[in-house]
Amino acid sequence: MQRGEGRADRPNKPAPVPAPVIAACVTTTLTLVYSAPTPGVGSRYADTGTSHESRMLSAVPAREALSSLASDGSAAGGVGEAVLEAVRGALLLGADAGQRAAAMLAPLVRSAATGEAASRVLSRLGASEVSPFARALDLAGDPGPLRGALSLALGGSGEARETTLREVMRFTASRDPLAREYARDYEVTRGLAEPALLGSLSRAESARASLVQSYLEVLSEVPDLDVARRAGRQEAEDVSRMARGALKSGGAHSRRGLQAVQNLDGILRADSRLSPTATEPYVIPAAFLVSLAYGPDALVGRLRPATGG
Repeated sequence: MQRGEGRADRPNKPAPVPAPVIAACVTTTLTLVYSAPTPGVGSRYADTGTSHESRMLSAVPAREALSSLASDGSAAGGVGEAVLEAVRGALLLGADAGQRAAAMLAPLVRSAATGEAASRVLSRLGASEVSPFARALDLAGDPGPLRGALSLALGGSGEARETTLREVMRFTASRDPLAREYARDYEVTRGLAEPALLGSLSRAESARASLVQSYLEVLSEVPDLDVARRAGRQEAEDVSRMARGALKSGGAHSRRGLQAVQNLDGILRADSRLSPTATEPYVIPAAFLVSLAYGPDALVGRLRPATGG
């Protein structure tokens, strides 16, 4: 599909996307999302707990692992192994593990490579996917609730015999952003983050502003699950309220809004518990879907509005 075509023009059963194109979309997505100055998370402008360089380095093994997944001719499986390989490669470089980014993208990569709906890919994530997913989170040192649920599924055997990865994700969906998207067919990504990004790209002069705007719109509507886990539900709702305030001031599309975003960033950085680290994972697959639909260069400049006809 060419840039500028409307989403309604997408075929119901898209043709498989070539692996090199998928790899280009992964590279563009991670490079730009990691560089965007999303408040409270860290970017090339201001590091938080993880340096910008460390996050950027993790994009390389993620691209390689996901490219291998795209090149695999089988119709199912391999998602957990791709995530594990991405984490291993990142740690070998001394980079941030990037487990959430790789995991958010893996089913969408499989979907794009096969031309199959992502919901079908997710529905087939069986018991064999649990163990590599658990190993990936172990290597990443991920302390979240998803790792605990995977441990329960594995029991003492090290291999899940009955519980599927999709079932684990459904069990943890209310507490983990990755589990939520796997369990609910990318509900936040498709319903909120992607439309917000497309709308912003049609009016913004840079992808940086559009990615920040999409992030703010998600944060304003969906209380950050990591903030809720670290500081409590009320604090997470307060952060969402502040994001709504920044949007009302203009968000990333006005000088007044940018000042509000900067002020929000300062508040969130002052208390590490308030860092909305569960919100960016929704923006990553949204940016990838936009890249797939409009071309790997769609995020580099301004997206032309659909002409219709």
